[in-house]
Amino acid sequence: MKRLIRDIIIIFSYLTSLPFFRRLFLAKPVLRVWCLHEVKEHQVEEFERKMGYLKSHFNIITPEQFKKNELSKAKLNILITFDDGFDSWFKNVLPILKKYGIKAVFFINNGFFSNSERLMAEGHSLGGHGFSHKRLAEISEEELEREVWQSFRTEFFAYPYGDKRSFNKKVVNEVKKAGFKYAFGILPGFNLQKTNLYLLHRDSLDSDTPDLIFRLWLKGCYDWFKTIF
Repeated sequence: MKRLIRDIIIIFSYLTSLPFFRRLFLAKPVLRVWCLHEVKEHQVEEFERKMGYLKSHFNIITPEQFKKNELSKAKLNILITFDDGFDSWFKNVLPILKKYGIKAVFFINNGFFSNSERLMAEGHSLGGHGFSHKRLAEISEEELEREVWQSFRTEFFAYPYGDKRSFNKKVVNEVKKAGFKYAFGILPGFNLQKTNLYLLHRDSLDSDTPDLIFRLWLKGCYDWFKTIF
C-alpha cells in the first residue's frame, strides 16, 4: 500500500508540471545517482532494459568522471551504484555493465571484501558501507568510530540504510575524519555543484521498478516527498 501511495504521488507530481519547471532553473550540470542492491534472476531482463534506456537517453558517468567533475551540461548525468554485497552481482550484474560499457561504485560491507577483487579487475570502484551495516546515528561514539574507521576505506562511503535516521552531524564528521571524500545517503534528488559532498543524493530503486515510475523519479517527481516514505 505504501508503494502504491508513493507511485500515485509521483504521477500526480508529474501532472502538475512542477518538476519540469523546477529542472529549468537548476544550475547545470546536474547528476542523479541510482542506488541498487541485489539484482535477482527474475529482475535481470528489466535491469538490462533500464541500462539500455539510460545509455540511450542520459550521460552515464564513471566514478573517475564523478571525482573529476567531468559532467555534461547538455544531458542529465547518471552515476550507477550498488550497496551491501551479493554473490549474484557476478552473474547478473557484471556481464550487463560490461555489455554497455558502464562502470559503477560498489559499496560493500567488510564481510564481502574477499569477493571484491573481480569488481576492481573489471574497472569498477569500491566504497565503504560500514563495518557491520549498523545505523550510524543510533550507536555509541565508540561503535561509530569502529563502524567508520574499520569500514572498507576508499574515497567513497555510503551510509548504511541511508535514510534521514541514518546520519547526523556527528556521523558526517566521523566520515570526514576517516578520510572519505564523498558520502551518499538514499534521499532522492539532483546533485548540483553546490551539493554537500557528504550529503549526496541517491535514488534507491529496484531494477524492476515500473518504467513510468522509474522515468518520472529521475525527472524529480518524488523529490519533494523524500521525507514522507
